[in-house]
Amino acid sequence: MSDNTDYTPNLPVVSMGSDEGFNDLAKGVDFLGRLQLFSKGNAVGRGLIAPGNWGVPEGDDQITVLGKSVDCIPFARRPKAIDLSDTEAIIVNYDMESSEFRQIQDESLKKDSGCMYGPSFLIYERSTGRFLEWFCGTKSTRAEAKRIYPFLSLTKEDIERRHLVGVEPHDPLPFTMNIKFIEKKRYSWHAPVVVPCSTPFVNKPEMKKLVFEMERFLNPSDSGIEKDTDDEDGNSRAR
Repeated sequence: MSDNTDYTPNLPVVSMGSDEGFNDLAKGVDFLGRLQLFSKGNAVGRGLIAPGNWGVPEGDDQITVLGKSVDCIPFARRPKAIDLSDTEAIIVNYDMESSEFRQIQDESLKKDSGCMYGPSFLIYERSTGRFLEWFCGTKSTRAEAKRIYPFLSLTKEDIERRHLVGVEPHDPLPFTMNIKFIEKKRYSWHAPVVVPCSTPFVNKPEMKKLVFEMERFLNPSDSGIEKDTDDEDGNSRAR
C-alpha cells in the first residue's frame, strides 16, 4: 500500500533565517573564488567541465559550470604577478613598481616559465550572485582586459585627473564575456570576448558586502598560495 501523505502543506516553516545567511554558514573558507575560462587541462580531461566554458573551481573535484557566456559587473582592479615555478613556494606580488613584479613579468616571456602577470578584476557575476576574481594573466586575456576598463566606475575626479573629454561620471557598468576559439599552426585555445551587457542586473550586491569585498581586494597580503588553474595552453597552474 503506497503512502500518499502530502507532508509539505501541513508542516510549519522549516527554516529560520534567510537563504543568503545559510549560504554564508555553509562556506568552508571565506575566500574569493575565481572566474576561469576552461580550454584544456586537467579539469577538462577529467570531464569536470567541457572545453570552451566558463566556470568557478570549488575544489579538486568540483566546478560550478557557468556556460558559454557570463554577465559581470566590475568593481575594482589591481595588478598581479605570480611565479609558480616552485609549487612549494609560490610567489604572488601586487606592486607593479617593485623589482619582484618586473622580474616575474620578464620571466613570463619565457616558454613554460610558470610566471604570469596582468590586471586582476573584482567582479560580481550574475548567475551565481558571487564576487569573483578574474585574473588576466595570459596573452589573450591581457589583450581583452583593456576592454573591461571602461565598465569600471568613473568619477568626476577620474575625468579631471585623466584629462578625459566627452565622458560623464558613471557607476560600474555590466558587461558580458563571450568566448572565441583561436587556432594557430601548433596551438589552439579559447579566449574571452568582452561586449556590453544588454540585460540589466536585478540582483546587485548590497552595499555593506560590496565595501567589504572591495577593501579586501584592494588591500591584499604581499604573497600567498592559491590553488591550481589551467592556462590557455592547458597547463595546470596555481591561481
